[in-house]
Amino acid sequence: MDTFKNMLNNWESKSQEASERVEYTLTMDKHDLVKIKAFAEAYGLDQSIITEGLIHSAIKEAETAMPYVKGTEVIRVEEGEEIFADAGKTPAYVEAEQAISKTLRG
Repeated sequence: MDTFKNMLNNWESKSQEASERVEYTLTMDKHDLVKIKAFAEAYGLDQSIITEGLIHSAIKEAETAMPYVKGTEVIRVEEGEEIFADAGKTPAYVEAEQAISKTLRG
């Protein structure tokens, strides 16, 4: 009986993943395309899967690399220490991400 339950759960998961995917056309350097094709061939995967994975990893790395810039506004106090608002690009990025996410859901 668990076989069907597992299969249905797997289908549900795949269905949700598919609904989150969007098609996007981009322009890239020929040398990068060669590398994507080589990864796809080496791993026996479609180029779109390789490209999606690389972009996802790059975005995560870029988000992590965004520097905190100490602002002048105190937003809270933790254990007696003032925590200042980020005056860098992170707040604008988060705000834009949330707004764009809302438009894509609607």
